[in-house]
Formats: sequence, structure tokens, C-alpha cells
Amino acid sequence: MSDMNTPVDAGAKATGGDVAQTKVSRTRNTSRSYFSTKVAYNIGRLHGLKLRIFLYRRIGMKIGSNCVVRRGVYLGSPNELEIGDGSFIGRANLYCTGGVKIGKNVNISDGAVIITAKHDVNSPAFEALYEPIVIDDWAWIATNAIVLAGVTVGEGAVVAAGAVVTRDVVPYSIVGGNPAKVIGERKRQGFTYVPGDYHPPLL
Repeated sequence: MSDMNTPVDAGAKATGGDVAQTKVSRTRNTSRSYFSTKVAYNIGRLHGLKLRIFLYRRIGMKIGSNCVVRRGVYLGSPNELEIGDGSFIGRANLYCTGGVKIGKNVNISDGAVIITAKHDVNSPAFEALYEPIVIDDWAWIATNAIVLAGVTVGEGAVVAAGAVVTRDVVPYSIVGGNPAKVIGERKRQGFTYVPGDYHPPLL
């Protein structure tokens, strides 16, 4: 187990998952992103999971099979979002302009914030910067956790409720706090659960 006070490893990359690890920074938003954001806002209020998934795919989201995207989610630039098979996205806020890749069987709980944008505080123009985020297979982003631009959350890692993640998270580690630090380690095993199988009432 990692030391309880060890910061999240800034150089660690997720391993063992199917999510591509190549990160390409984007320098600006696009008209397509603005359009898809506005459309996604309305899609996210519709009843019927199958209908929402169909419409999300029509505006450019890449969504695998057996996924759940709950009503009330906020998706900024959803055309830059990829979701792997069996993953569950709760009533979270995902700002995806820089690109977000979510692996298989990932659970993102209600209230989580995934944000690829930041500003250069030393820029005279307060320049916006966008860096991609990768969340690898079997990871769990718990309630009200925040994952910031440029971060990779490794395979099987857990981001505890309310944590603020500013650096890469080692696979199968458990991180918590602000800024997030390693507080435990998850047992490596053959997981059998599929978050996308969970269908709460009025989904």
C-alpha cells in the first residue's frame, strides 16, 4: 500500500485498459461544440434512456453498449466525449472541450465534476486552455469529486467523495482530499459488476 501522505503520482499513467492514452491539447472551443452543448442540455432533460442515448450519438457522442447517462447531467462539448461499454454517468457535470475518454465499466457518481478547461492566470487575455482527461476501466469517481484538466485516472482507481484531483491517479489506488492524496489501495481482482446494469426508477 502507498504511504498515506503520498501525493498522487503526477507521472503515472493508466495501464491495462482499452482507453487510448494519447492526449492532444485543444486550444479553443468550436462552433460544433457550442451547438452540441446547447442540444445536449435539452436532451439531458428528456425521459427515456434509449431515446437520450440515440440523440446523444446523433450529436457526436461516442457511447458504447449498455451505458447509462442519467437525466439531469450537464455535458459541455459532448462531441468530445467517449464512453466505454457498461459505464454509468450520474447527474454529474462534464466539461469535455479538451476531450474526455471514459473506459469500460466506469462509475461517475452524482455531483462529480470533470473539467478539461482552465485559464492562464498570467495571460493578459486570461487565455483559456484545454487539456484532455482519461478515466480508465473500472474507475470510480465518487459523489462531488472534481477531476481537473490533463489528469489520467488509472484503471480500477477510486476518487473519494469530495476529492479534488490535480494530478494523475495510479491504477487501483484510492485518493481523497484537496488536493487529492493516496489514502488507500484497491484490491486487484476480476471485477464482475457492470455499472451500466443499474437502472434506477424513471431513468
